[in-house]
Amino acid sequence: MHAQNTNMKQTLGIILVFICCSFSALCQPMYSPEERSRKEVQWMKDSLTLSGENLDKISKISLEYFRQMDKAAETKDKDKEQGKLMKQKDKQLKALLNNEQYQKYYRREKEIRRHDKIIYKGPHQPY
Repeated sequence: MHAQNTNMKQTLGIILVFICCSFSALCQPMYSPEERSRKEVQWMKDSLTLSGENLDKISKISLEYFRQMDKAAETKDKDKEQGKLMKQKDKQLKALLNNEQYQKYYRREKEIRRHDKIIYKGPHQPY
């Protein structure tokens, strides 16, 4: 009887560890800030025909933005902080892009943000 009780405790312990690990994995961002930035910059390079100095500046803005978004996702006022970061990034990019490039970028961002609010419920942006 004692051996059965010990085995049951061990089994429950293993199940509990598995559940905790699974939950922890769900809380992690789908992609690192570096990967999300790389994807965004690649889209901008291809779609907005960026190159040279502007591309370097945009790469730095993008990477810093995604790093700060991950930090903000862990704060009490997550939505407010992330909203500020989005506005700041948009302002910085508007200063670097011409009007046509910015409008194309902004339309895409609006669609991504709309999609994220409806579909994605996690703490981080999925791209």
